[in-house]
Amino acid sequence: MSILSRESLKKAAYPIGIAMALFQLYYTIGYGVLEGSLLAAIFLSFALTMIFLLHPAVKPREGRGEPVFLLLVDLVLAACAIATSVYLYFNYEELQERMAYIDEVPAQAVALAYILVGLSLEATRRMTGLPLFTVAIAFFAYFLWGDHLPALIRHNGATLENIAENMYLTGEGVYGIPIMLACSTLFAFMMFGAFLEGSNMSSIFMDLAYRLTRKSQGGPAKVAIFASALFGTISGSSAGNVYTTGVFTIPLMKKCGYQPHFAGAVEAVASTGGQIMPPVMGAAAFMMAELCGVSYLEVAKAALLPALLYYLALWVMIHFEARRRGLGLISSELVPSLRSILGRLYFLAPLAILVAVMIDGRSAAICANMATGSILLLSFLRRDTRFTLKRLFDTLYAAAASSLMVVACCAASGIVVGVINYTGIGFKFINVLTGLADGHLFIMLLLLMVTSFILGMGMPTTPAYIVVATLGAPALIRMGLAPLVAHMFCFYYAILSFITPPVCVAAYAGANIAEADPMKTGFTSMKLGVVAFIVPVMFVYEPSLLWQGSLLSSATATVTAVIGVIGLSGALQNWLLRTCTLPERLLLLIGGLSLFYPGLITDLIGFACMGFVITCQHMRNRKDPVPEAGEECALPEE
Repeated sequence: MSILSRESLKKAAYPIGIAMALFQLYYTIGYGVLEGSLLAAIFLSFALTMIFLLHPAVKPREGRGEPVFLLLVDLVLAACAIATSVYLYFNYEELQERMAYIDEVPAQAVALAYILVGLSLEATRRMTGLPLFTVAIAFFAYFLWGDHLPALIRHNGATLENIAENMYLTGEGVYGIPIMLACSTLFAFMMFGAFLEGSNMSSIFMDLAYRLTRKSQGGPAKVAIFASALFGTISGSSAGNVYTTGVFTIPLMKKCGYQPHFAGAVEAVASTGGQIMPPVMGAAAFMMAELCGVSYLEVAKAALLPALLYYLALWVMIHFEARRRGLGLISSELVPSLRSILGRLYFLAPLAILVAVMIDGRSAAICANMATGSILLLSFLRRDTRFTLKRLFDTLYAAAASSLMVVACCAASGIVVGVINYTGIGFKFINVLTGLADGHLFIMLLLLMVTSFILGMGMPTTPAYIVVATLGAPALIRMGLAPLVAHMFCFYYAILSFITPPVCVAAYAGANIAEADPMKTGFTSMKLGVVAFIVPVMFVYEPSLLWQGSLLSSATATVTAVIGVIGLSGALQNWLLRTCTLPERLLLLIGGLSLFYPGLITDLIGFACMGFVITCQHMRNRKDPVPEAGEECALPEE
């Protein structure tokens, strides 16, 4: 039996992961000082090394081990990943004294630049599959040969040395904004999430969700909303969130009477919403703050109302579905006692500290590190949350391992951004869209919506947003939109690709757990998330929905939007106070959309439609009351 195996490589990755986490803590807390791009290079080397040790190039067949040849290749790739940062570390001052794009690039640097690009692309393929890998390699191919293309998309050409400089020796390519953000802010929040889970303090999220929905009809589906919103905001991954909370909520929903595709769709939509829910909003929101030149708190404030509308719509549609089907309440066996909840409410203190320090104006990385420190201290108050040395090491390793996908995606995104900045293809893209829109904002919004869906298909949140925003947001800004509004529009539609067929990754994950048809689950997810498809267009025309404007205008927009959500949800679920007639559904649809669109006339139309339907259904209910909730939902079988 060979000594070299994937298990032995995984054992080697364990101390590397711990070293990676400690290295980042040392420098983000402020004890160590390294130049930005050098810090990013070492961080990326750690991540790439772990990826090649942990994740095989080809998944081996069941019952068969990996060929030794492939394991040796992975060791060579890991060594190359280390070499890219070692060279920079020992030659950094000399390389920084050069004049970029003028002085000659050392031959070793050229070779290592192309090795780094290749490693980043292969790491991305292993971690996320083909979508982002294909996009990144297409952009890099354009960098190499784009000067031979038709005039509309041709660039002026780049030498191999120019490309190497862009990708490796400057902060424009692989070591650009995405990876810089990953090695500081994003990793700090992943550390926060890992410590929250490692201490088992994250259990309060699920228990609170069960407690809050214990008396609500169709409660198991509502558990998914609360648990996914609370957990998803710090998990950074829609599909990952589905698997984390969905394994509990989806079987329970099915036992309660929800159809499998509906149960899978509920979890997919709830988990995707975690990416737009403050205070953390996954990872992409920090990138938005960086690109817009505003504080993260400003981004979170703007995102709050749309996120609440998103979850309100999901809650209302679930409630209407439960009422329409006469579904029961959540099993009392799952509901923790009030005493148990109250005794652990301090588990939420790290989140409160995170928000408080953010409001105080500290950097996002410092906020996350302080919140993580509070978890470590609070964990000693209970035996079941206390960190032993092994538990601490396991948590540090878990933080490093959980960051690998995001780091690989950020490296690939850096390739895309570097190509866009060097070649000017972004400006060409903007000119094409502007020409097609011909000055019409609505047409521009539709074009960018479709572009966002296409570019975001199958890609994780952060790179999907980066690619869409780099190409699309400047086009909206040129048409007069505020940068934050433009970026928020791109942000939403990039994320919505997770629940939009044909490549709806979060919906596929939900369908897998629910044992449901994937496409049916995807289309149901799209219906349940309908508000998220409408709100971005509306906040372009009414920035008050992003709290951009006076308090009165924002309050008015909030009230009308909330009522509009209820009307729209009723039309889609065929229920308000009872089953709707066809004219009532049409009136609810018209009323809901009218209340979303800003303006006194549209608001009056919306209120009139809603009021008429409520009156009609209330009168029918007096003659023929709707049955109350059914029995408690049974516990899912083990």
